[in-house]
Amino acid sequence: MKYPAMKRASLVILALSLIAVLPARADEWSKTYQLTGKPDLHIETSDANIRVTTWEQNSIEAKVVTTRYKIGEGGIHVEEHQTGNSVQIDVHYPHHVFSIDFGSNRVDIIIQMPREGNVNLRTGDGKIDIAGLKGAMDLHTGDGSENLDNVDGKLRASTGDGHIKASGRFDELELKTGDGSVEVRAGAGSSLNAGWRLETGDGSVSLEVPGDLAADVDLHTSDGHIDLDMPVTTSGKIRQNEIQGKLNGGGNLLMIRTGDGSIHLRKA
Repeated sequence: MKYPAMKRASLVILALSLIAVLPARADEWSKTYQLTGKPDLHIETSDANIRVTTWEQNSIEAKVVTTRYKIGEGGIHVEEHQTGNSVQIDVHYPHHVFSIDFGSNRVDIIIQMPREGNVNLRTGDGKIDIAGLKGAMDLHTGDGSENLDNVDGKLRASTGDGHIKASGRFDELELKTGDGSVEVRAGAGSSLNAGWRLETGDGSVSLEVPGDLAADVDLHTSDGHIDLDMPVTTSGKIRQNEIQGKLNGGGNLLMIRTGDGSIHLRKA
């Protein structure tokens, strides 16, 4: 049977409308890894969000939750292995995906792990969230924000496009974003066991530190102003966009760089 053009167009619109109201496909993969000591977790994915929280159990529970993707053949592929207390999880996307679903496809990697442990997390296009972890954290996303809440230890984080927000107690700190703000609240007990570096290409940097933090300070902004709410002993000429000096007598180097944005250094 042949339908007039207008009739065919109406049928297409009706079909698309029916698809739009269908529930989004969801799928889930999960696995629990038993531990005998401090965990070392590595996650790598091309396009997924990663969320890490902590619990009191001596195990890692990992979940991959998808929206509008199936898990398995032709869909999201999970590769994983455990060697002792080291756990590696790789989440791969299908090479060719065609969908006429309305809404966004989404993949979330959700981790629960012991309070103390080390993580190395990599995603090409997704955000990273960590709460309550103590240890060494090495994080990177190509396009997404990074939010670190109540963490403790060594933090190295970078993103090509997105903000970085971090709070906790830090021994080492290295944060870099190509386009976005950097906001850090370093709590009591933080120290510069190694130099700290905070950098953004386009965005402001706000750092709150304990009043007794000792450091050599090197602040520079190409196009912005510097706001100091702490007594920094300076030497030489003070410029609007550059300050070098000592905080509480000096120590390891605290360096802040921004290409287009202001710098705020305050007492927590």
